[in-house]
Amino acid sequence: MPLVHLPSIAPRHLFPGVAGHYAHGDRTTVGEVLVGADGVVPMHQHPHEQVSYVVSGQLEFTVGSDRHVMGPGDCLVIPGGVPHGCRGITACRVVDIFSPAREDYR
Repeated sequence: MPLVHLPSIAPRHLFPGVAGHYAHGDRTTVGEVLVGADGVVPMHQHPHEQVSYVVSGQLEFTVGSDRHVMGPGDCLVIPGGVPHGCRGITACRVVDIFSPAREDYR
C-alpha cells in the first residue's frame, strides 16, 4: 500500500468553511477535515459508522439530541444512520474515519 500524505490530496469543499482531504481503502475512508471558525456541517445522516477525532481547535458537535464541545484529543463514535453535524468555534483540524468506505467521496 503506498504512503498517502492527506494534505497533498486535492481538497473536497464540503460546505462554506469546511474542506476535507480523503484517502480510501476497500472498507474504510479516512479524512483530514479543516473546519473554519463558524464553519458549519449541517445536520445530516448516512449509513456509515463515523469516528471523529479533534486534532486541534474547538468545535461544537451535535449527535442526535446530544451537544458536545470538543477540543484536542476528544473523539466521538457515531453509529450509521444517526443525525449529526458540527460548527467550528475556532479553526479546527479533525480526523474522520468512515466504515464502510465513502464511495461518494472517492
